[in-house]
Amino acid sequence: MGIIRYIITLLTFPGALFAGFMEHLACRMYKIPVEYSKYIQKNELSGHVEHMLADQKGSFGVCFLPHIITLLCGISFVLPASMNLFYLGKINIVSLVFMYVGISFLSNSFPLLEHAINMWDHLFKGSAKPVSKIFLAVPATVMYGGAYLEKYGISLLTSIAFSVVLPYVIALFI
Repeated sequence: MGIIRYIITLLTFPGALFAGFMEHLACRMYKIPVEYSKYIQKNELSGHVEHMLADQKGSFGVCFLPHIITLLCGISFVLPASMNLFYLGKINIVSLVFMYVGISFLSNSFPLLEHAINMWDHLFKGSAKPVSKIFLAVPATVMYGGAYLEKYGISLLTSIAFSVVLPYVIALFI
């Protein structure tokens, strides 16, 4: 499955570079040493940086901070593009470029699987406070499941489906 992940990373290189940079930035914020920071690689680290496993506080931050920033940036690109393309039926080059960049951000927004497992262990098997477990259960589950989706390349398909469905979901509430 590594070659499929590598091909998807090459196809969605803007999102892979941005997600890798955000992960590098989160490691700097939590003072976690970065061992290797090449963002596009021919292994499972493609779109990520190799760093030491984080402690209890840093494990959730290294997973959640890059995830939420990349997710919000991806939605900000996908939303206007999908409104134009799918809801209004207007096809132009700007909407196509925004759609490509947004889908690439969304498909690379989840953490690496070993980081998600480390976060899960610190949160639910460690000595975390019960309040932390309650409030962080849903985001931790989303990131843990998303890490598996990204490992097998399914996050690209879910990002495309999300970008098609997004304008219709928003139209339901407006």
